[in-house]
Formats: sequence, structure tokens, C-alpha cells
Amino acid sequence: MSNSFIGSTDDGFDGDISIAVVTAIAAKRGVEPTELPPLYESIDPDALDALFAPTRTGGPRRGRLEFTYDGHAVVVECGSGLEITIDGTPATAEPVSADRADRFGESRTGV
Repeated sequence: MSNSFIGSTDDGFDGDISIAVVTAIAAKRGVEPTELPPLYESIDPDALDALFAPTRTGGPRRGRLEFTYDGHAVVVECGSGLEITIDGTPATAEPVSADRADRFGESRTGV
């Protein structure tokens, strides 16, 4: 996975949204992503990623999804860019590197 930033982007989002959500919650709490419960206990990570993946023709998808993960209200909204909001605040975090993402285990989403 290439480096990706969490939050609004003008160029779209180049990464797994499921990893971005786990990373954003971890950053908000000041813990490592591996210290959080598995994301799949709240939402199917593969379905989350697929929901906002580019269309077959390569165009962006548009939509909004709200769910709760480990007690936090998460909103993923895709319009001209992608924005992840945690508890009403746009998520910001360090870039997610491939090395850090690999620490998530088999599904790379906090498992």
C-alpha cells in the first residue's frame, strides 16, 4: 500500500479505508492500532473498502456511511474527495506506511 493520508483530499484516497479508520481511532486515543479491537467486530472491513472503491470504469464512488467502532461514531463520506470523521471531528493522522499497515495482521485492519 502506498502512503495515504486520512481526511479530505483533493486527489482522492489511495489506500484501504478500513486501515484509515483503525489508524484514525488509534491516533485519537494515542495508542497503536494493534491495541484496538478487530474492526470486523463492528463492520466488515472488506465490504467497507469495496463500498468506496473506484467504479469499474475507474470513476470515484459517492456516498456516506455511518457506524460505531470501539465506542466512536465514524462517518466515511466520499464526494469530491474522501473524509473520515471520528466523533464529529475530521480525522487526521500520520501517513499510513506499508510497514505499519502490515502490523495489522492477516486482514490488515486491527486483527
